[in-house]
Amino acid sequence: MFVDRKYVRKSAGSADRKEAIEFAKSLYDTIRINQRLDISVHTDTFYACSQHLIRRQETLVATGQRDERINVEDNRKLKADILPFFGMMGVSSISASTLDDYIADLGKRKKLNPSTIAKHLIVIRKVLTEAQKRGYLKALPPFPVLRKKDNPRPYFSTQEYRKLRIKAKSLAQESLSVRGVPLTDEIYDFIVFGMNVFVRPSDLKLLRHRDVEVVKHKKEKITVQYISIMPPNSKTVVRESISMPIAAVVYERLKERQTEQGFGKPEDFVFFPQYKNRNYALQTIRRQFEFVLGKAELRKDRLGRNRTIYSLRHSALMYRFLRGNNVDIFMLARNALTSVSQLERFYLSHAASKAKIENLHSFR
Repeated sequence: MFVDRKYVRKSAGSADRKEAIEFAKSLYDTIRINQRLDISVHTDTFYACSQHLIRRQETLVATGQRDERINVEDNRKLKADILPFFGMMGVSSISASTLDDYIADLGKRKKLNPSTIAKHLIVIRKVLTEAQKRGYLKALPPFPVLRKKDNPRPYFSTQEYRKLRIKAKSLAQESLSVRGVPLTDEIYDFIVFGMNVFVRPSDLKLLRHRDVEVVKHKKEKITVQYISIMPPNSKTVVRESISMPIAAVVYERLKERQTEQGFGKPEDFVFFPQYKNRNYALQTIRRQFEFVLGKAELRKDRLGRNRTIYSLRHSALMYRFLRGNNVDIFMLARNALTSVSQLERFYLSHAASKAKIENLHSFR
C-alpha cells in the first residue's frame, strides 16, 4: 500500500489466497486507523529503527554506561552511508544479498579496508537487533564474513630508538620551527615519555597533571619510582596504567620546566599546555615527531611501512616482552588498557620468530 509517499509492505505469511486477502484488509484498516490517530505508519523501516537505537545509546551515554564517541561514530556512519542505502527499506526485507549489495555499493563509492567495512556491518547489525527487540523482525539475516588482515604498526629497534633520541635532542638546540611552532626539548621529552608508558597517544593529548601521580617506594634499600596514569576518556577502559621508572624522571623534568613558564598546575595539560584545542595540540606533536623522524631517516621501517607516534607505544610494549623477565602478558595487556588478543595481533606480532630465543632453545 502506498501511503505518506512511501510503500508499506507486509507479508501475510501464507500462500493461501483467501488468507492473504483477509490479511490485506486488516492491514488497510490498521493503517487508516493509525493515520486518523496521527500515529506513524512507517515504524518498521530501517530509518525508524536506527533512530530508536541512537536514542537508546544516548541514554546509555547519559547514565555513564557507554562512551559518547561510540554514539558519535555510529551516527556518522548512519548519516554518511548506511541510511542513504537502507533508510526506507522495511527491516524484514533486508536479507544477506541486500548486505552484499551494500558492501558492493560502498566499494564503488569509497576505498575502504575490510576492517572499516566490518564497522559499518556492526552498526547495521545493531539497528536490526533493535528492530528484532521491537518485534519487527523475527531473526537477523546472515551477515557476510570479511577477511581482515591485521596491520601491525612498525616499532623502533634499540639502535633506531637511540638514533631518534639523539636527533630529537640535537634538533631542539637549533632554534627550529615546524609549521610556525618552535621545536624544543618538549618533543624530546614526549618521545622518551611515550617509550616508557603504555597508554595511547590519543590519551596522552588529554592527559592533565591531575591524572598523573609520581610513586616512590624502597625496594632492597633502593628507591624505585614510577608514575601512575589514569587516562581521561580512554578509548576502551578507565584503568590505572603504571609506567617504567624513566618516565617519572621525564615527567618531573617536564613539570619543573612548565612551572617556570606559568603552567604545571593540576588542570594544565602535560604536553603542549598552551594549546586549549587538544586536536591541534596532537597535530603539533605529530608534525614535530614526523619532522624528527625525517631528519633521523627513520620515517619507514625495513618493510617500507610508515612510522607514526603510535610506534612509540608499540615499541614500549615490544621492549617489555623482549627484555622483561618472564613478563605476564595478561598483566601487560591490562596495564596497556587493551586485551591479550589485541596485544598478540597488533603489538607483539614482530616477536613471533625471534623473541625469547632463550626460551625457544631451553631444555629441562
